[in-house]
Amino acid sequence: MVRVRFAPSPTGYLHIGGARTALFNYLFARKNNGKFILRIEDTDFERSNKEYEEVIMRDLRWLGLEWDEGPDIGGPYKPYRQSERLDLYKEYANKLIQEGKAYYCYCTEEELEVQRKLQLKEKKPPIYDRRCLNLTDKKRQEYINEGRKPSVRFLVPYKELEITDLIHGKLSIDTKIISDPIILKSNGVPTYNFGVVIDDHFMEITHVIRGDEHLDNTYRQVLIYEALDWQIPFYAHIPMILAPDRSKLSKRHGATSVEELKKLGFINKAVINYIALLGWSPKDNTEIMFLDQIVSKFDLSGVLDHPAVYDIEKMKYFNHYYIANILSDSEILENLNQLLAISNLGYNLDDDLKLKVIKLEKNRVYLLTDFFELFDIIEKDPEIKEDVLNELKSIDRNVFEVIINSLNDFEYYDDMEKIKGYLKDVSKGNDIKVGQLYKVIRLLLTGKSEGPELPKIIYLLGKEKTIKRINVIKQFV
Repeated sequence: MVRVRFAPSPTGYLHIGGARTALFNYLFARKNNGKFILRIEDTDFERSNKEYEEVIMRDLRWLGLEWDEGPDIGGPYKPYRQSERLDLYKEYANKLIQEGKAYYCYCTEEELEVQRKLQLKEKKPPIYDRRCLNLTDKKRQEYINEGRKPSVRFLVPYKELEITDLIHGKLSIDTKIISDPIILKSNGVPTYNFGVVIDDHFMEITHVIRGDEHLDNTYRQVLIYEALDWQIPFYAHIPMILAPDRSKLSKRHGATSVEELKKLGFINKAVINYIALLGWSPKDNTEIMFLDQIVSKFDLSGVLDHPAVYDIEKMKYFNHYYIANILSDSEILENLNQLLAISNLGYNLDDDLKLKVIKLEKNRVYLLTDFFELFDIIEKDPEIKEDVLNELKSIDRNVFEVIINSLNDFEYYDDMEKIKGYLKDVSKGNDIKVGQLYKVIRLLLTGKSEGPELPKIIYLLGKEKTIKRINVIKQFV
């Protein structure tokens, strides 16, 4: 059975690159009737945070990526947090030492730094010189008496190592350029390359799908697999994600975490659709796809072997398409209410009024937060600044009387077309230019000279609130 894993470190929010890695693992598992495992690599005790672990799980579920085994739901290979598996790493580090495939290293950070600088000065690669490989008992005891706590280094066998990657094909390296890596720190905590080998083996992971920044790590991990005489999983390294200018992706290129995307007003289905196409394309070149459709079309042969480009503006187009053409009004409302629940904006609008806004605006908005402009107008009485007040004071009083009387007499506030027609009639019948009429009413209702279409504002405010706002501001002009 196919078994894949997504193994984030809970040291921050779920980044767009991590979300894409999780998605590709999920797609591969579902396409092959396999298992998708969530494992938490939390051995960086200073930076790991339980809150980040919870946020990562929440964001994965928001994206629709449910796992079959994990720290919260358990499974046959528990525990699923590295911090709860430390004894296992120590056991297999000791096994490698006993077999002469690893050794204790007593070197201090300062000694290693001196060695590294000397090698660089001599234009040599910074490779550990194995000074602790064949320590005498006397020297070892000296180090122990000094209070030095050893780490454990893996003894790299020198050879030409070849691996086969499902995306990049055959790759090889002369292992003489690989420094003996530390596999167990002096505090008993495994390093990345050792921990993932132990965990992937005992969790029976068949395929490791991850970013191609890990390609160099793969050589080290394969050597450890061989030393332990374990079956090596298949590897597939997916392309790096770059910014539109082909630089490394960072915050200056827009939202880069799922949490940020949620708060900006992206729809989960649109986000999944877009990130699925970062470095992969289906054979039929379909762009708009639901998650189950992506599963049915997914194949590692469609994954590119060169960097993908993340463009938040293009993702906004996907989001707009889903809002305008795919989601029902009730689905948009559901997403909107979820966003409002985490935004703490305090809108006190009922769902019927929100649905009115959705019907009016869904073909125009790109983000769920775009609806907030009308929510603000409906919910918040206008703040009339001094310049607006002065502008209103300069308007002929007769215009105010026409507006108040006309809007008092009008009864069809629930009909947008009738509102538009009536405003035209008022303009023509009172010899007031349409532009001036619209401008004055807009200032009275919103305190601003620009914004959404005026008939929409009147329609959403309704008669009572429209008249009340005009009467309140009239007192000051």
